[in-house]
Amino acid sequence: MNVTFINPGKQGERFWDMVTETMQAAATDFNIKLEVIYAERNRVEMASLGIKATQREVPPDYLILVNEEQAAEKIILAAAEKKIKTLMLLSDFLPKQRDRVGFPGGKNPHLLGAITPDYFAAGKRMMTALLHCAEQKQHKTPYHVLAIGGDQLTPASIGRNEGALSVIKQHNELKLDRFLYANWNQKDAERLTRKYLHWAQQNQIIPSVIWAANDPIAFGAKAALEAHNLKAGEDVCLVGLNWSSEGLKLVKNGEMLLTDGGHFLGGAWSMVLLHDYHQQQLKGIDTPIGDIRFQMQSIDKTNINLYLSHLGNEQWNKIDFTQFALSDVDGSTDYDFSLEKVFSSIIQ
Repeated sequence: MNVTFINPGKQGERFWDMVTETMQAAATDFNIKLEVIYAERNRVEMASLGIKATQREVPPDYLILVNEEQAAEKIILAAAEKKIKTLMLLSDFLPKQRDRVGFPGGKNPHLLGAITPDYFAAGKRMMTALLHCAEQKQHKTPYHVLAIGGDQLTPASIGRNEGALSVIKQHNELKLDRFLYANWNQKDAERLTRKYLHWAQQNQIIPSVIWAANDPIAFGAKAALEAHNLKAGEDVCLVGLNWSSEGLKLVKNGEMLLTDGGHFLGGAWSMVLLHDYHQQQLKGIDTPIGDIRFQMQSIDKTNINLYLSHLGNEQWNKIDFTQFALSDVDGSTDYDFSLEKVFSSIIQ
């Protein structure tokens, strides 16, 4: 069973490396031969690499794609021509792309489905936590909000952004000053936050909260706050997302309210799904995987120590991923990809 994953990130970019690491750990548990190709955050290169993988003399049995910046469409069409079964990971196709790429089990029988997190809920959870933080710190209303997203194209980003905006629309005490985009990186986030803080200072506005779409963006915002003699966690409430080691440290010391995440484990969950699908194929059963949605979760002061004690060293191979596979014996049909199940599956 050969699987090729076109990783849209840069090698050395911690989040995408974590996706690869968990995927490899699960692949080892299931005896899957896994190949990972990095596109280095270049959407044109990603499409080219994916198409080349489909054109090999011996193509992979399965292809895993991410619809980063909506750039996976050309690859899925090339894969369909070669009848390569494909699973979408973390970012699925948008409705406007469906007429061209089709649905699992529909006009594109080789598109198996998607495994995606609930990004909307994560973005909403993060903004709600910021609201409560501002209330607890007794900031004067309105609470001035700086929101920094990743981009405006990737479905994963769109979901988070919409989740954050849904809370702002429901609470008049939250005033959105700016919604900016940092291309997922710390340097751009620091530059954008510095500009915002300069504007706020000129207009005698006291910032209350900063919503950052991922941890690196939060790190950039934190650096900009420090340059303006403001402290994250004290003067301004700050959140991030990724469960990165640095993000966890900032949650631990109170500089970040929380880091949402767990979606990097989608790499492992894709292996679980393909293993189960392949086993059914061997029995002559061909049922598409469909749309599998899993929940993300916040790590904050209430559960930070529990997480660090279990997975703080990021040794994903101590998780027994075979425990997440569905068994014909117990007859279960729903996957449990919860953090609690992860903890219970760690090999002592």
